[in-house]
Amino acid sequence: MKSNLVKISELGKHLDKDITLAGWVWQIRKQGKLVFIDLFDGSTYKTLQTTVKKNKLESNNFDAIAKLYRGASIQIFGTLKEDQRAPYGYEVLAKKVDIIHPSSEEYDQLVPPDAGPDVKLSKRHILIRGPKTSSILRMRSRVLQYSREFFFSRGAEEVSPPTIVEAQAEGGAELFEIQYFDRKAYLTQSSQLYLETAIFALRDVFCVLPSYRAEKSRTRRHLTEYTHVEGEYAFMDYEGLIDYLEDYIIHVLTRIKENDKDLLALFDREDLQVPSKPFPRVTYDEALKMLDEMGHHIEYGEDISDAPERALVEKFGVPIILEKFPKTLKPFYHKINEENPEVTNSADFIFPGLGEVIGSGERETDLDSMLERMAKMDPPLNPNDYYWYMDLRKYGSVPHSGFGLGLERFVQWILGLDHIREACLYPRLVNRVSP
Repeated sequence: MKSNLVKISELGKHLDKDITLAGWVWQIRKQGKLVFIDLFDGSTYKTLQTTVKKNKLESNNFDAIAKLYRGASIQIFGTLKEDQRAPYGYEVLAKKVDIIHPSSEEYDQLVPPDAGPDVKLSKRHILIRGPKTSSILRMRSRVLQYSREFFFSRGAEEVSPPTIVEAQAEGGAELFEIQYFDRKAYLTQSSQLYLETAIFALRDVFCVLPSYRAEKSRTRRHLTEYTHVEGEYAFMDYEGLIDYLEDYIIHVLTRIKENDKDLLALFDREDLQVPSKPFPRVTYDEALKMLDEMGHHIEYGEDISDAPERALVEKFGVPIILEKFPKTLKPFYHKINEENPEVTNSADFIFPGLGEVIGSGERETDLDSMLERMAKMDPPLNPNDYYWYMDLRKYGSVPHSGFGLGLERFVQWILGLDHIREACLYPRLVNRVSP
């Protein structure tokens, strides 16, 4: 393979020059002594039209080229020309085509146009090769790039907490239990507790790691394994956290609007709006009153489920902050509000059409309060399992706050995807653990 291969995303710099490209056949059309190949190389969702003329071909393999099928990998040497009739505005007049590896006529039948979700998931290793599906993965990459860009610009350091743990951040039944040599362990629900330890070393930290929830949910926004973007910040109070997260969301969406208009257009999301500060804020109490007027009656102390949550945010039409949840609804580490000891300094960021994307809050620093709430959990948590976490409240604790964002949900909202399974490489669902 040539080391100076040109990517389709870089074509503008090579007009009227001889170039070498490599990729896969996306479409192929044969007209006598002419073959038209739309080449896909993974560097962009766009394909490049390549014209192969038998009498212009230096390589003596025109018949083999004409027998290629979608999915075949090839290398092309030819002259790049501008052609407004071509899908990308360019075409390559091929002088030489090397077949790296053939495909088969069965390829198109692996994921037919009318394939159902199960077929698409079973053949996802094939489905991701297409321009549109690969563009979702590219948007994931962009969101992570802009997220890290924001965190680093604010002085945070990236760390990698363990994902096999003894003590869970939230407890409950939604745990994947594993046998860890001669003892019991779990796949992590969140890296939050370990991130809190890291603020004593690095002050402000974040991580991008998988989290696992053994929820038997079959909704369009739930995965059993998802990418968790989490951060913890020393000397940051609740209001500072809200301000930080508003800036974070605005930064990511602004960068997408600046740099990725083509990806948004591919999903008819050119009208994606960047929200303005301050985001609308609704307390839990206020939300119950609003929902009751909308026909969703929820008793105080009950969780606000998916449908009412979406109905609430649709009333505003922009991302909102649902805040000040009762302490009975939040884990022991959420700080009790000083003005109202029945609620916590906690906030969920709710997005239109989807629901919760970010969970956040100020962390409790009062050890006695934490121990009391741990004892009241069902089942109660054993403080000995959290001895290292308790130590954080004994030796030099400071006000601190943090958040967790579900990357797939964020991407799902940005692109307006119907189901969260489209927003990750290989989704893990209640009934699926392959491929």
